[in-house]
Amino acid sequence: MLRLTAANAMYLPRNTTNWPKLWRPLSISRRNWQLKTEIESNSTRGKKLKPKRAQIVVLNPREAGLFRRKRIPGHFTGSGRHRHLAKERLSALEGVEFDDRNSKLSHPETSAGNILQEIESQRRKLLIFKNSVPREQVVRSIHELKPGADSRIMSAKRYEQLKTLLEGAYTVPQLKAYMKKYFDVTAAKSVPKKTLITRIMGDLWQCQLDESISEGQDLIVERIIDVQTRDIYLILLTNNGKILHNFARLGATVAVALSENKIIVRATSSLVKYVEVSLRKILDNVQREDISISELIKNHHDPTGAAIDIQEIVNLVQKESATFFERSPEDESNTYSITSFGSKRITTAKVLLLWALGYSPQSTEQIHYLGKHERSKYMSFPFTDINALDWIQRNKDWSRLQEPVRKNSVDEENHQTSLVLSEDKIDELYSSLLGARTNATSDIKAENSSKIWSITLGQLLRTADNETAFQTKVAGAAAKLLRLPLNEGSFTQDHLYTVDQHEYFVQLKFIPNLGDLNHTKTIPPLELWFELDDDDKAINSSVRCLLHAEDKSLLLEMPQSPYDLKVNVDNTLEVTQPYDLDPENWLKDQPGLKEFLLKARLNFQGNEKLFIPKSLALNLQFQDSPDSNTITYGYVNVNYRRVLKLRFLDKYLVQFTDVNGGPRGGKFTQIDFVNTEAGEMSRLEFGQFLRDVLKF
Repeated sequence: MLRLTAANAMYLPRNTTNWPKLWRPLSISRRNWQLKTEIESNSTRGKKLKPKRAQIVVLNPREAGLFRRKRIPGHFTGSGRHRHLAKERLSALEGVEFDDRNSKLSHPETSAGNILQEIESQRRKLLIFKNSVPREQVVRSIHELKPGADSRIMSAKRYEQLKTLLEGAYTVPQLKAYMKKYFDVTAAKSVPKKTLITRIMGDLWQCQLDESISEGQDLIVERIIDVQTRDIYLILLTNNGKILHNFARLGATVAVALSENKIIVRATSSLVKYVEVSLRKILDNVQREDISISELIKNHHDPTGAAIDIQEIVNLVQKESATFFERSPEDESNTYSITSFGSKRITTAKVLLLWALGYSPQSTEQIHYLGKHERSKYMSFPFTDINALDWIQRNKDWSRLQEPVRKNSVDEENHQTSLVLSEDKIDELYSSLLGARTNATSDIKAENSSKIWSITLGQLLRTADNETAFQTKVAGAAAKLLRLPLNEGSFTQDHLYTVDQHEYFVQLKFIPNLGDLNHTKTIPPLELWFELDDDDKAINSSVRCLLHAEDKSLLLEMPQSPYDLKVNVDNTLEVTQPYDLDPENWLKDQPGLKEFLLKARLNFQGNEKLFIPKSLALNLQFQDSPDSNTITYGYVNVNYRRVLKLRFLDKYLVQFTDVNGGPRGGKFTQIDFVNTEAGEMSRLEFGQFLRDVLKF
């Protein structure tokens, strides 16, 4: 019997006429197989077979790999529900905060029709300084006068008004240039201006006259509104001029004359009236609060720190918070009147003032240059990732010193060699770190204290004025991190097989009011750390109340390397006990913190309104005092942290953190190598720690 296999079938002739001799054995083989199958089925017919034991494994979404990576909460991405309300309505009052006592203003029923999109000040400039205005700007301004598709049919008065505007504001060469650029139409040299205008309005713009259209609805009128300097600044600063943009969406042209404190509105008569009423309603909602900047600096600034430029801080804060600071001329104590549309922006301005002071008496930084060559051999390259900087640093130009690499010269891996530190250099760094200022803050009794040594990768940035900042952005570090194993100590065996091994935290920062103790103590700043649940809501029972008693740093500038190093020695105090130790008496000695947690709504998802109280009362007991003192801490900012813990060389903890401070705090990544053994580090251990990190 011939067996037909896949291998044999490759050599069979394609002509079927040569197959008859093979067909009979194949047919016999098929009948034998069918007969055998019928016998086997008859032998089991009528019997109930025992089912096989099912192999079933029940997996939860995490174990099955269906768990999606946790998204950044809506509070830090600006995608909350209030962001979508703008798409549901069109109003001049959109984006403006009103008090509840103010009534809503209805939208006018009359259509705005076609209005001019170019501001009146530009038209007047074209009339007077024709030669100084670029040709492109002139041509663009003509195109802005073109009626929209829904307003080409107009009254005789509107037609004559538009025609007069073209005749008086533009020359024949400008009109010809417009026709050539936007319609690719070339006009003869001898064509007069009136003929050009008629052709533009009739043939190109397709304007049509309709006697039935009311002139009051169609005719463009102008209204000049007198305002104060404060009002103009608030209108321009609030949401980057969104109020004026709202008027433009409605169909009005609004020009601002800063030197004359006037607002010029051009639109139809009904729309002009609506804009005027809306502006008055907005300006009537201006809120005011007086604050002494000098007193604020005295109570929230380290007297041993750098001097504060009050005017620079005021300029930054009023721009960021859409407020207007006006100094009292007869007051020499730097008292300012803060005004804004609504009270929320004033509250934001006061928080930003505390942020701008940069209170950190516990911090000391020293810079050590570790380049292979002199500084003149390297170049300063600009730092362009401004989203990684906070709102204060974004106003400055930053750069990093690094070695230029020519294209196609050498491979990057061969060019960037690891730094080799001598024993003398390590001795110098270790002595410099230990010899830094100590006891910068007053001694405080705490439930627990810890001293952590760590090294952070990043870039040392400088400005033209030689200001420095350490930014933790490191290019190309993700590929190296993927080769590191997870820190098994932070997860159970089941969690090691889940998709998301990150830990999620929220970090709130506060600075103390030194006036509570008559400026006799240097009080450390405060941080509250919360764990987040699956709904991005802070778990109150997980709060850790940390005081930064001492933060020493060495900034190691290495221009020959893709990154610099920051060596940290942090001494932190924990003034509260964990919730699990004594749930019934938890925070009994800290009623101010307990009240803060009860009032706060720390839901960062965005579907609920977030509320963080602007102050916190904390009881602190100093070493030289038998009684505790109540210190008022002011809220500064909040950071969202997503942490992945890894192991390096089987002895160091590596924390890869995504930090999101919202629109003002910046968004960046951070890589920290942590010595897990808390306490002091010997000279030998320090040198080995530094060399190991340089091998990364």
